Amino acid sequence: MQIHKTHKRYVSSVIAGLMVTAITLTGFSYNDKTVTVMVDGATHTVKTHLNSNEGIVRHAGIKLNPKDKVFSSSNSVQDGTTLTVVRAFPVSVTVKGKTRTVYTTQTTAADLANELGFKAPNYTTTEDGNIQNGSAITILQVTGRSVNTVNQEIPVEVIREKDDTIAIGEESVAQVGKPGTAQVEVETLYNNGTAIKTNELSKQVVTNMTPTIIKEGTKEVTTASNVASRASRALVMEASAYLATDGDGRGITASGLPAVRGLVAVDPDVIPLGTRLFIPGYGEALAADTGGAIIGHRIDLLMDSYGEAMEFGRRDVTVYVLD
Repeated sequence: MQIHKTHKRYVSSVIAGLMVTAITLTGFSYNDKTVTVMVDGATHTVKTHLNSNEGIVRHAGIKLNPKDKVFSSSNSVQDGTTLTVVRAFPVSVTVKGKTRTVYTTQTTAADLANELGFKAPNYTTTEDGNIQNGSAITILQVTGRSVNTVNQEIPVEVIREKDDTIAIGEESVAQVGKPGTAQVEVETLYNNGTAIKTNELSKQVVTNMTPTIIKEGTKEVTTASNVASRASRALVMEASAYLATDGDGRGITASGLPAVRGLVAVDPDVIPLGTRLFIPGYGEALAADTGGAIIGHRIDLLMDSYGEAMEFGRRDVTVYVLD
């Protein structure tokens, strides 16, 4: 009886072991995982028992081409893992005069050459930079090289800066640039005596470059031409000039504001106090003051100095009412 029980336990253990082995060999586990697969601009969410990146992608109904690659957001597949499929693309490769099309996910000519077994420093590509669908590269054997030091000009950089003291559309040169100089160590690669490529090995600045600085205006300037379209009315008035110290000398306008340039005296029956105005030759203004002699179509403009007031004198102006 005891032997029979022992035999049953042994058989159960063997069956359990075989099941674990079968699960391991088939790549299944009983813990469900939600995995996101990104491919061809689309996002797929799948629930799977699989642990293989490629297996999960195929389980999502996505066909993988031989050279396509699958990148995972985690070291092992787990709940929340994102798998990204990078499609291989065709590149025309010429080696020893023979051209063929290869599929790759590499992004530079040098990396593709290395992937194909043409490794530096014995081989080089005549093209630099990134490759993409339809690119063509040439791989050449390097049979010789030389290193030389040459002087190189550092071109002038142009820096544009905003300036709120200059009118929009205008600009001025604040600093004139000057090229710099550098000593550059250059490697030249040869194929059977013909120079095929140069590489910059090092660079040491001898003379610093001075940039050109250009100030670009951002100040909005109101002119008679662009203010006329938004003015509610235009009045021809006799204009005179005065200073903050005129009158009682307190420098306070009838509206209670300190007397400064940009405030003007008007007849409130013609132009109500608080009205925004534009006066050619003076600029934007605010009707904020009155005066005993300012009656009817007369206006008195506050100036910064006696000289400015005398220069303005007395003249007829067109006053644009903005409010």
